Amino acid sequence: MFKRGFFVVATVFVLIASLFTSSVYIPASAASTSQMKNEISDLEEKSAKLEKEIANLKKDKAAKNALKSKLDEQMAVTQEKISACTRLINSYKAEIKEFEAEIAEKEAEIGDAKFLFRQRMRSIYMSGSTNNDLLVLLDADSFSDYLALSEVSRTISAHDKKIVSEITAAIEDINKSKAAINKKMAAQNDIKKSLANEQAKLKAQQTEINGVISSINSDQAALEAQNKTYEAAINKLEKEIQAALSAAAGGGSGKNPVFKSGRFTWPVPGYYNITSYYGYRVNPVSGKYKLHGGIDIASAGIYGKPIVAAADGVVLSAGWNSGGFGNWVVINHGMSGGNQFATLYAHMCRAPIVSEGQSVKAGQTIGYVGSTGNSTGNHLHFEVRVNGNRVNPMSYFNKAG
Repeated sequence: MFKRGFFVVATVFVLIASLFTSSVYIPASAASTSQMKNEISDLEEKSAKLEKEIANLKKDKAAKNALKSKLDEQMAVTQEKISACTRLINSYKAEIKEFEAEIAEKEAEIGDAKFLFRQRMRSIYMSGSTNNDLLVLLDADSFSDYLALSEVSRTISAHDKKIVSEITAAIEDINKSKAAINKKMAAQNDIKKSLANEQAKLKAQQTEINGVISSINSDQAALEAQNKTYEAAINKLEKEIQAALSAAAGGGSGKNPVFKSGRFTWPVPGYYNITSYYGYRVNPVSGKYKLHGGIDIASAGIYGKPIVAAADGVVLSAGWNSGGFGNWVVINHGMSGGNQFATLYAHMCRAPIVSEGQSVKAGQTIGYVGSTGNSTGNHLHFEVRVNGNRVNPMSYFNKAG
């Protein structure tokens, strides 16, 4: 009898101990999670719309450049979906960590209660007054039922009853919490699957746009016609830039900063491969020598990476150029040593995230790497201009890699 009774008490202790190692659900930030889910839903609608537009453009063999532009836009949306899914996954991870911290805190708070309850149960057993009631545990459906039905609940003190009540309530909470956690884990796994799908889509889209680019490059007649359009648009843009810089230098814009350092930081952090340097080169369409007025920074995986301001300044112009630059930004950095400095960033994958007249700091994100405009692959075309004239950017970096 003693061995059996001891086993019953030990079983009670084990059940109590298991209570405090169970999971307790911590609700997620409903607003934050809801916003991220809505963002993903909106992006999915935008992606579906682009799929239809792309399908129609594929039917028109003369619309290769328009198709390329739509594919650029589609890749940007996919990249945003990847980012949104990643943020949602990180949110779930944070909630799980919060849940684990709450478990540790709960165990610490009720550690004394566990000890006192165990001591009380041991005293009751050793007194021999409730051995029969303890044996009821073997036939009870759950520890919670046993506490409610047995003589133990009628023989212990008011303080002990409070402990029992807390334990009983905690057991019920844990059962609810486990179900809630399982639901959250399932949602997290679904988002992980969506993330993997979007990453696969992005890879397929990159392959498709490369095929379109190759097709465009092979069509010399179309390139020649397009080149004339590009040159006209670029010439128009150059006049606008020169006029804006002159106005800024003369105080016409009301904002002409002082360029204190006279040096620049690298515009695409972590990516230092230069595929085309500043200087004259043969234009693939006209066959003539033409000045490449900046440097091209390109590398595997560079698509969608942040482009940052190379120095403090004021955005002189930002938007879309139908010539070679696609989505682009010009920043006026002001005067240094009697000279006026500006930088230009071209081929962003989508519209710049800064606007004309906005003050920016060195290292601040202004857009993302892409292949819009007259471009044959994802890269940043970066220029430095002194008194409106393009100069070799490599002469003005503190560190180029």
